[in-house]
Amino acid sequence: MLSIQNLSLDIGNTSILKDIDLKIEQGQVMGLVGESGSGKSMTALAIMQLLPHSSTTTGQINFDDINILDSDENQMCNLRGDDIGMVFQEPMTALNPVKTIGEQIAEGIRFHTGASGKDARERAIEILQQVGLDPMQYGLDRYPHELSGGQRQRVVIAIACAMQPKLLIADEPTTALDVTIQAQILELLQKLVEENNMGLLLISHDLGVIADTADEITIIRSGEIIECGPTMEILRNQSHSYTRQLAKASTHVPVRKTRPVTASTSKKRQTEPLLQVTDLICEYPTKRKSLFTKPKPFRAVDGVTFDIYPGQTLALVGESGCGKSTLAKTLLQVHRPHSGEIVFENKNLLNSNRKEMFAARRHMQIVFQDPYGSFNPRHKVGNIVSEPMHLVNRKATQDELIKALLQVGLSADDLEKYPHEFSGGQRQRLAIARALITKPRLIIADEPVSALDVSIRAQILDLLNELRDNFQISYLFITHDLSVVRAFCDDVMVMNSGKIIETGSVTKLFDNPKDEYTRQLLAAAPDLQRTLGTKPI
Repeated sequence: MLSIQNLSLDIGNTSILKDIDLKIEQGQVMGLVGESGSGKSMTALAIMQLLPHSSTTTGQINFDDINILDSDENQMCNLRGDDIGMVFQEPMTALNPVKTIGEQIAEGIRFHTGASGKDARERAIEILQQVGLDPMQYGLDRYPHELSGGQRQRVVIAIACAMQPKLLIADEPTTALDVTIQAQILELLQKLVEENNMGLLLISHDLGVIADTADEITIIRSGEIIECGPTMEILRNQSHSYTRQLAKASTHVPVRKTRPVTASTSKKRQTEPLLQVTDLICEYPTKRKSLFTKPKPFRAVDGVTFDIYPGQTLALVGESGCGKSTLAKTLLQVHRPHSGEIVFENKNLLNSNRKEMFAARRHMQIVFQDPYGSFNPRHKVGNIVSEPMHLVNRKATQDELIKALLQVGLSADDLEKYPHEFSGGQRQRLAIARALITKPRLIIADEPVSALDVSIRAQILDLLNELRDNFQISYLFITHDLSVVRAFCDDVMVMNSGKIIETGSVTKLFDNPKDEYTRQLLAAAPDLQRTLGTKPI
């Protein structure tokens, strides 16, 4: 169905792809794996003909006897969204912020089929249900900013699958999704492949996902194909050194110099908690259903209680929309809670004045899920990293900025660059440097490695581990990746529908989960070693 032969791509004078050969048959799932910057996404964009103006391509891309490289824009507009669908990597930048999700799903349906607004809306409701979004709860009239990262990713998948395309290109389709929804989405994609005899090009950095899903795997490095063949055969044999490198990075565990700090060891030492959260409740107003009824608030965080000790890393896991990010923003006082207590360094933040709040915020920083979205694209790195210094009523010195960049593995020359000049892993390092500039005692890391390939993820985990050892920083580590929790964290809390349903040390909870929901999370988590039969999760 799709045949790529000797595809080479140059942007300006830079060679991006070199003699790429790739074939996808009907009903086949092809996994494309490689590091950030290896050419995975550029291969997908070449198929869609969404390349930069300065790019030049040679070779052939044939889709159903259509030479894509010779097709004009009108022909490509008829192919895109109808015969070829694409799930883009960053949902917030792929979605239009001023249009509702219903409008954006219906747009392609109306363009390609000429359906009425009513029929397109009904189809939009149907496809939303297929990707796990209940239209009664997540209505078509919502805007992208009103959804969580995982929910936005599902909307992007709904748009791509709305016309039941012959070929679906999924560029990191499950990056922002929790493990249970990830399993549902992968099952949905496999179902679409089987029912519609659809071809699927699955681009992912997660070898566990590829091992569970793909029939064949293509490994790409620096724009060149390294290995290609049946998935299990390639991953078991690991003939090429680069394949072995990726597999090793997938199961990387940072080496700790200091003894892990858990809640139980801190209590034995009678150490005072750094952060104490007691019966925290956060509510959002909802829309009024009628003129005479009072709207019932939505409770996003429901009676949450936990402690974090100096030097401890506490993981917070749960499904998308369960309240993880709301809890993080409430701890930083971005949201005001309905009730409860937040005590940081023996000071109740909810009773603090503005000056006391700023003093506390200096020692509490956050690393956001999407670093690119949290940066001002018009600001240089020097301004971005120094932003939190307003908490101490002064500007960062040049030496402080350089030290912050050096701590995260960047250089002093990077101060004059803009965010778009960095790779995803480098932008995540910038986000960590910005969090470090005020010398915090607690860092709230909201999915800090979810969008990174396995080798860069290993580097970032090593970096966070080194900072923890050197500066006794505590982390509230919000993630859906249970392999990262096992490798990096001391204790873990499991959150569901705004409540903490289970907590304990990582080893104890993973080996002997008591709650059924926790067992479901562990069962749904993709695990390369378990799939290959070398080790259970």
